[in-house]
Amino acid sequence: MKFYNRNEEIKILNNIKDDFRIAIIGRRRIGKTRLVEEFYKDKCINFFVSAEKAEKEIINGWVKEYADLHLPNIDNFKEFFEFVFFHLRDKVIFIDEMQNFLKVNKSFLFDLQRLIDKHKPKLIVSGSLISIMKKIIEEYKSPLYGRFDFIIKLKELDFKTVYNICKDFGFGIEESFKIYSVFGGIPKYYELIEKLREFEFENFVSDSFIKYPRPLYEEVKTMLKEEFGKEHKTFFSILSAISQGKNKNSEIAGYLGKKETEITKYLSMLKEDYELIERDTPVIAGKRGIYKIKNNIVSFWFNNIWKYSQFLETGQENKIIEILRNNLNLHISRTFEKTIYELIVSKLILPFEFTSIGRQWGKFKGEKGKNTYEIDLVALNEKNREILFGECKWQEQVNAEKILKELNEKAKFVQWNNEKRKEYFAIFAKSFKRKISEFEGKKAYCFDLKDIKKLIGK
Repeated sequence: MKFYNRNEEIKILNNIKDDFRIAIIGRRRIGKTRLVEEFYKDKCINFFVSAEKAEKEIINGWVKEYADLHLPNIDNFKEFFEFVFFHLRDKVIFIDEMQNFLKVNKSFLFDLQRLIDKHKPKLIVSGSLISIMKKIIEEYKSPLYGRFDFIIKLKELDFKTVYNICKDFGFGIEESFKIYSVFGGIPKYYELIEKLREFEFENFVSDSFIKYPRPLYEEVKTMLKEEFGKEHKTFFSILSAISQGKNKNSEIAGYLGKKETEITKYLSMLKEDYELIERDTPVIAGKRGIYKIKNNIVSFWFNNIWKYSQFLETGQENKIIEILRNNLNLHISRTFEKTIYELIVSKLILPFEFTSIGRQWGKFKGEKGKNTYEIDLVALNEKNREILFGECKWQEQVNAEKILKELNEKAKFVQWNNEKRKEYFAIFAKSFKRKISEFEGKKAYCFDLKDIKKLIGK
């Protein structure tokens, strides 16, 4: 697959002089190695560190891989990199999956510190285990603290890039939303799609996660267990709860059968150390927030695959495939809202300047049991006292007038410059019965998939 996007990271690398130490942190399959090799090409020498091999075996592999460099066939990392940093100072040395040194030879990190201070090599290191890499690179007690000039945290590709990839594969905007809802912006999975002669979304998802050997079921499970370590069961239970909509502290604690105080540290670690969840608060008067999973594939895996793993263990693949087919559209509709939010934040959609944006929910006085409201998107312009209320519907032939009436009613409960504000409305859907540009004297926008496609293409 050709190399897509990463414009920000390439801009950073282009601006760095020859004398540098760079750390790249990002989850497995996200494209760390591809970025380095694409940018530095033949200037780069990649030393991949395997967690399953002994120190001597790893060095032997490097010596064979780069036979033309006449690397020393020695027993330890310290002497090997002493040679590399001295004799190959014109090359960019790339240590790939550096956190694996902790499994092979933990003390080498202290040796690496001294070697960096001594030789000041052109060095790039990468790692897939977010929490461990942050400790190695950013923690004050780490021997490598302060040794890296730049730390690049590589994120998933955004939807616009994924749409361009899918377009190159011959897929349309609707198929792009579907694929993105499950696989997010992880480049490796799009490389896999490119290699298929025929592609059908539901079959590909079933083959990847359910039908034996279900490669992505095992991959996600292994990745998370490796990240979480011995306490992975507790973290799995918390993520499972959040994926099923139990996203308040009390609800999560109840799901686990624990006190709220017992799960506080785990929620903090998932948010700060592992960067797998985030806290969402109402955009207006937001105090009490809810937790949500950041990554599409992790959210999908917990709510649609891991939740029914007992069927996989008992060989009932067809049962979980049937459940998945019934649930898949609901999952896509939830991520549709998230993706629209992403597009608005990147200023690809709304002709409306905003200072803050987010979801909005709250309580209002009314009939018992019906005293709460939710709005998918609220965008504010504090200076001009403008406010936009938006709803996302992953549906065909949406009745815009009906949705706007409901949205207008909910907007009345939002307490923000009520007497002085200028209101706008927006609906995002697959298609509409009839588009409306004005509702009760207020500007309204109806964006269908064709409109979104045009706006992304600009």
